[in-house]
Order: sequence, then C-alpha cells, then structure tokens
Amino acid sequence: MSTLKIMGVDEAGFCFGVRRALQLANEATEKHPEVACLGPLIHNRQVVDDLRARGMRVVETIEEVPRGSAALVRAHGAGPAVYEAAREREIDLIDATCPFVRRVQQAAARFAEDSYQVLVLGEREHPEAQAIVAHAGGHATIIENASELDSIRVSDRVAVVCQTTQRLDTLQELVSALLPRIAELRVANTICDATSKRQKATVSAAQQVDLMIVIGGYHSANTNRLAQICRATGTRTEHIESADELRGEWLEGVSTVGITAGASTPPEAVEAVRRRLLDLAAERDQPGDTAPPE
Repeated sequence: MSTLKIMGVDEAGFCFGVRRALQLANEATEKHPEVACLGPLIHNRQVVDDLRARGMRVVETIEEVPRGSAALVRAHGAGPAVYEAAREREIDLIDATCPFVRRVQQAAARFAEDSYQVLVLGEREHPEAQAIVAHAGGHATIIENASELDSIRVSDRVAVVCQTTQRLDTLQELVSALLPRIAELRVANTICDATSKRQKATVSAAQQVDLMIVIGGYHSANTNRLAQICRATGTRTEHIESADELRGEWLEGVSTVGITAGASTPPEAVEAVRRRLLDLAAERDQPGDTAPPE
C-alpha cells in the first residue's frame, strides 16, 4: 500500500464557461455533419482532438468557413467583425463565448463609448484579450503588468478591464501605479470568480505539500498562472498535460502531493493523474530485492 498522500483542489477542472462551450460544441457536431470552430474551442489538446474526431475542424478566420455552413465562436470570444462577416456569409454562428468573457467585452465597449482610454490587463497574444480590444472598437491597449505603464502614453481619463484569468494582485498593482498619474480612473474587476477561487485554493494546497502537479494545456493562460502561483509559494511544481508525463523520480523524498487543474482540464484527466501517482508511489515503496540467506 502506498504511503503517498494526495491532496486535490476542489475548484480544479472545468469551469462553467468551459462546460457551456463543450455542450454547445457537442450539440453542434450532432446537428451539423461538419462544423468549424474559430480557433481551438478551449486550450486543451485532448478535448480539441476529440471534437475534431467528431467532425469539428479548427479554422483561423471566418473566411475559411463555407458560405451557408455552421461555425462556432470559441469560449475566448471573437471581435464584432466576425459576427458581421458571418451574417454576410449566411453562416449559422453558434456563440460559445464564456458569459463572463462577454461581460468584459461589454464593459470595454461602454468605456470606449464614454471616451475613456481603455487598458486591458491581459496577455497580448491571448485570443480573449484580443477580442476584448476589438469590442472596444480598437480603442484599447493590452497591458501585461504595471511596469509597462512607463512605455504607454496615459490620458487623464482611464478605464481598466481584465482578462478573466488575471490575478487580483496584478490588478491591484496596476491600479496603484495609475492613481498618482491620472485625474479619473474607472476599474471593472472582471476577473472570473471561479478563477479567483481556484487560485486561492491552489495556493492553500501548495503550502501544505511537498510537490504540486498542475494539469492543463501548455497554451492555457489560467493553467500557466496556476503553475506560476504554485512556484511562488516555494513548493516544487510540475506542469503537465496528461498522466503520461508523470515521472517516478519526481516522488523521491515526497510524502504529500497536491493536484490542481486549469479550467479547460477534463475531470477524467485529473483522475488519471491521481491513479498514476498512486501507481508510481506503489512502485517506489516496494521493498528492494534482497539476497537469499546463505
């Protein structure tokens, strides 16, 4: 019997927005013989491969979708031009944008209409942040942290919104840096509540274990952030996509392991990691061969 203790994070795995997107994607593949998704539905390779096997192909632009066919907006959202192009091409557009992401898009659009300089706290290359900028009519700037303010010309009226997977302390640092510089500041804390809860629970687990395993896609912003905050606690942390990547040597000298997962990680992937950890620990704990008595 293994002596390894495994601590799971209750908030780990699929969030509401991902579950909703997957439900819409599954319904779309049942209804249409072929459906396109504008970018990967979520940042999880296994899930995307499964959808592809059932007839969903991933495209980069709406122009790649045949006129009159069906397409899915990914959970990260899309800009207004995509919706307009879909109408012109008579495409059945199924909107799987996370409702919490849509809230950020709407906030950015309102601030832009009110003539605020909109700062989007997020990752420049992330599709969610790029779609938020598009909904602000292009009158927005993505900023990744407070230190970048020195390279941005800031007006007297600024509004801040956040990519939903951002950390609260990063937002607080940005707001603190902005306050002395400007006359008027509006802040919409659009960090997803599920993200905040998952991050807090993950930090708590990381502080109690010898090793943290973070499960999720390597391109997943929220999963990468979980790995980042685990490492910040000083606990050794390994980021993996699947149980196949676990290594027995990681358990040397380890008695407690924490498991957390990004919002796009299926529950079966988490369970597979748990089982594999127990198997590796059992192999580790087996007594070594001893020479027969003379």
